[in-house]
Amino acid sequence: MPFKLALGDGLAEDIKSMQLYPRADRIYRDLEALGFDAQASLPIETVNQFDQLHYHGTDALDAAIEACGMSDGQDVLEVGSGWGGCARYLANSSGASVTAVELQKDYHDVACDLTQRVGPEGVVNHVNADFLELELPENGFDHAVSWLALFHIPDRQRYLRKISAALRDGGTFFGEDLYLIQEPDEEEAEDFRKHLFPNSLVDRQVYIASMEETGFDLDSFIDMTQDWTNFTRDRLAGFHANRAQYEAVHSAQGYETIETFYAKMASYFERGLVGGVRFAARARV
Repeated sequence: MPFKLALGDGLAEDIKSMQLYPRADRIYRDLEALGFDAQASLPIETVNQFDQLHYHGTDALDAAIEACGMSDGQDVLEVGSGWGGCARYLANSSGASVTAVELQKDYHDVACDLTQRVGPEGVVNHVNADFLELELPENGFDHAVSWLALFHIPDRQRYLRKISAALRDGGTFFGEDLYLIQEPDEEEAEDFRKHLFPNSLVDRQVYIASMEETGFDLDSFIDMTQDWTNFTRDRLAGFHANRAQYEAVHSAQGYETIETFYAKMASYFERGLVGGVRFAARARV
C-alpha cells in the first residue's frame, strides 16, 4: 500500500518542507563563486556540476539515453524537472526536444533562466504545472523520463496512466525512484513525511504491479538500494569534509539546511526504510 501523506491544496508549498527545495536561487551562488555573473553565458558542463538533483549526475542521464534509444528529432517528456539540468543535458546530448514539467515556480523560473544562458543544442520547453492537472497531447511523446520525483506525486495510478497515454505506442518510460521497504515507527512518521514528502511511496511489489496495470511492460527493474545507500553515505561524509568551502559560498545556515537533508536521506537508506529503483518500460501497444 502507498505511504499516505495528508495534503491540503498547497502541494507546491508543502514540498518546501524538504530542505532540498526552499532556496531555488542557491545555484546562482555556486556559479558566481566560479566567476559567472547573472548575465553571463554558461557552459553546460559547468552548470551540470550543480543542476542535478538526483544521484550520480549525468551518468544516470546517459543510462536513460541508452535505454530509451533517444535520438535527434524525438520528443521527450520529463516529470519533475527541477532546475532543468536533466532536460538540458538530454537535449544537448541526444538532439531530442524535451518538455520539462516542474511543479515549483521558483525552480521553474531558475530553470528557464539557466536554459536561456546555456543555449543547449536541442530544444527544451519548460512548463510550470501540477503534472496531475496538466493537459498533455495523447500519443505525443517518444519517451518519458523522471528522476526522484514520482514518489512525491499523489495518486500513483492516475499519473502512471497519464504518462502511458502521452506516449506513442511502444514509447519508452525511464525512471529512477524510491520505494518503501519499511514504514517508520509512529514517533518518526511525521518527520519522515516532512523530510521525504512521500505522496505515493509504495513497496517493490506494488510498484511493479501498478506499472503493469497502467499500460506498461517492464524491460528492466534494477534495484539501486545498496548503490544509493553507499552514495548518500559518501555524499554526507564529503559534505561534512567540505563544510568551510560550502559555508563560504552559502552561509552557515545554508550549510545546515542541506546537511539536514543529506543526513536524513543517508539515514533512511541505512536503516532500511526506503530503497531505490532504476526502471525502463514500454507503453503497451
